[in-house]
Amino acid sequence: MSADSLLAIPGAALALQAVGSLIAVLLVFVLVRALGMGSDVRIADETEARALAEEARCGFDPVEVALDRARIGALLRNSKGEVMLIRRHGARFAARVLSTHAGARLDRGFLTLSTDDPHFGSITLDLGERAQIWAASLRRLGAQA
Repeated sequence: MSADSLLAIPGAALALQAVGSLIAVLLVFVLVRALGMGSDVRIADETEARALAEEARCGFDPVEVALDRARIGALLRNSKGEVMLIRRHGARFAARVLSTHAGARLDRGFLTLSTDDPHFGSITLDLGERAQIWAASLRRLGAQA
C-alpha cells in the first residue's frame, strides 16, 4: 500500500495529524522537563538561603536569616547591617541588596518588599511574628550610608 492510497482511506490524514501533534507535544514536554522549567522551586532551609546569598554576591556572609513560610523568598542580614532579599524568579532565584526601606510595607505577619530595580518586582514574604522585627530593622537602611 502506497502513501497516496493510505491517505485515500477516510480519516487517515486526520489520524496522521493527531499522531504528529501528539509526538510534538511529547517532545515539548521532554524539553521543558530537561530545562527544569515548570518545577516548583523553593528554598529548602537556611543553609540553602546562605548559599544563594553567597552565589549572588561573593563575600555576603549572613548572620541572620528569615525564610518565608512558603519558602519562596528570604531576607538575610550580614554583620555590616546590609540586607539581601532573595526571591523566586521562574525556576531560579534572584537576589538584591536593599538600599532603603522605602519599598517595605508591613501587614501583620506579611512584609511586602520592592527594590529600586523595576525588573526585580515586589514580593510579599510571610514571616509570621518576625515580620515586625524585620520591618523595624529595615528602617535603619537609609541611615547607614
